[in-house]
Amino acid sequence: AAVLALQPGTALQCYSCQAEVSNQDCQHVQNCSHSETQCWTERIRAVDLLTLIRKGCSSHCVEDSENYYVGEKNVTCCSTDLCNASGAHALQPAIVTLTLLTALGVLLFWGPGQL
Repeated sequence: AAVLALQPGTALQCYSCQAEVSNQDCQHVQNCSHSETQCWTERIRAVDLLTLIRKGCSSHCVEDSENYYVGEKNVTCCSTDLCNASGAHALQPAIVTLTLLTALGVLLFWGPGQL
């Protein structure tokens, strides 16, 4: 039992990649350091034209969601092995909001008399 107590725990494993356009290209498994206790996924989307995905290990991950005029950025965090396989679930409300704002902008730009 003493030998088992002295052995270090297994490090967290996360998917890791830098600036990939497809989640399928973002499946490299990284062994995190012992201080890195969370996996993260960052998706940057530019108005349905381009999505860049980054993933990795973190010692202090902060979830974030920001909408911009031309796109959005979302960061999701999790803390189990290979839990950052996908971060797409966090994008859905932002996509709906962006679509509604775009439709509202079109209506305001052209005005009700133009439709």
